[in-house]
Amino acid sequence: MSSSTSQSASLEGGGHGQSSSLADTHAAAAHLSMEEKEGEETGGVAIGGTIQTDTESSNVTPMDEILWGTLPEDLQDRILAWLPFPAFARACTVCKRWNAVTYSHSFLEMYRRVPSPNPCFLMFEAKDRSMCSVYNPTSNRWHRIPFTFFHYETKFPCAAAGGLLCFCGVSAYPSLSVCNPLTRRWRELPPMLHKRFPNLVGMVVDPTTRAYKIVVAGDYYEDNVRTEVYDSLSNCWRITGNHLPIANYTLRNAFCNGFHFWVTRDPYGVIAFNMQHGVWSVVRAPMPTFLTSPHLVGCQRRLLMVGGLKKHAIPKNIRIWELEQSTLNWNEVVRMPNSLSKRFLKDSRNGDFMCVGHNDLICLTSYKCPHALVYDFTKPSWRWVPSCPLLTDIEDYRSTIGFPFSPRLDAPV
Repeated sequence: MSSSTSQSASLEGGGHGQSSSLADTHAAAAHLSMEEKEGEETGGVAIGGTIQTDTESSNVTPMDEILWGTLPEDLQDRILAWLPFPAFARACTVCKRWNAVTYSHSFLEMYRRVPSPNPCFLMFEAKDRSMCSVYNPTSNRWHRIPFTFFHYETKFPCAAAGGLLCFCGVSAYPSLSVCNPLTRRWRELPPMLHKRFPNLVGMVVDPTTRAYKIVVAGDYYEDNVRTEVYDSLSNCWRITGNHLPIANYTLRNAFCNGFHFWVTRDPYGVIAFNMQHGVWSVVRAPMPTFLTSPHLVGCQRRLLMVGGLKKHAIPKNIRIWELEQSTLNWNEVVRMPNSLSKRFLKDSRNGDFMCVGHNDLICLTSYKCPHALVYDFTKPSWRWVPSCPLLTDIEDYRSTIGFPFSPRLDAPV
């Protein structure tokens, strides 16, 4: 097993796996400086991967050097622990101690008591995985996370949970790796018991212990391969469960109430894996007719399905259904307005779109549409969000990969 760590905990900045704390601080500061120059060209100042207007920047109050210089370290840690991540990233460039604060046991203990921030949505471009974009619904801004600390060239993102990302190797000997993009720490997991290119990968993190489990199933080149589950507490794989009940499935999955769910196709359906008992089952709920591009989403202990409906083979609108578990029926709960659907699906050949969801929010990106849509169940309402910087130069937005992402500095790999 190999591992690599970095001393930087910023959303922005360079630095490689073995770089020192001071080097990472300089790299992060240089990256922020470069973004500031880009912001000036557009009439604003770029901070933490976002554009801040001149009016906003002029309202920033300078830090009092005397006050902060005499502030006890435990009080400094308490303040840092409550900072939003973009602000925390900038704070890490102030001094060596703040840059290395994520290695402080006292800081992490304090940070664990801070409530998790609102969920974000993370997006990769399939062909270039050197950078990802993270949308923060609270600030309504996109942030960029570079993956220069990680061997992204030979790995493909396949799952996410609890502030961690799971990557599958694409070489002749595939393996799984786990990383925390904020702390820039990563490690390669022990080899799977059966060498495979898994079709399905799911991940779940215990919110209390921060331990995680990863389930892999199927093989692109071999049938009847048993399911395996990795446990970070034991650092080993074990074979579990029965065989996959259906072989024709998609990568669109969701975790809800202890189960991983995946969509099957030809015809569309849903299969489930019980993480506690390690057993596969078929969810025998009739799917809506004329369905296209279905995605599963776990929101507040509710299993939702987001999909389009076709009429005469042409995608017409997008709807959201909820699985009623007592009756095993998909009940429609939200219908996108026709005018919004028409604009969102413009130029779409098959009604394809990418969808991720978490808590009360669902984010959708459509084919050849750089703008994203977010549905908020608490409003309830749809809203357009700013263009994703990662998608502006992509010709085919079906090549994007999205995950719900809950950034955590205390998520260990």
